[in-house]
Amino acid sequence: MDMAMSLFCYSSKSSPELQKIIDLIEGRHQEIFKSKFLFSRAWDISLTQKEIAHDHGFDANSFFLINYNDKSATGLSPTVIGLIKKTLGADDVLVLFEAEELR
Repeated sequence: MDMAMSLFCYSSKSSPELQKIIDLIEGRHQEIFKSKFLFSRAWDISLTQKEIAHDHGFDANSFFLINYNDKSATGLSPTVIGLIKKTLGADDVLVLFEAEELR
């Protein structure tokens, strides 16, 4: 059985502001995201998620997932993370995979 792979993304932005940015990223980079990755909607962060972000020295207000739709796309992870950090601002997002920070 294949395990689902996801990037856990924490943002300092509000969830409505974050959702607009997610929509922008998906629209501008359809060649990457349309078939290989799926974005969740942005939502307000839970207390548990806030604690996880704090464990990594980050103050989060919202959260979203990037799910790998195509397991062979793992090689694109640095590109995806780079796009997320460039668009959101490197200091305004924390990206985790299996509880490890990805830079």
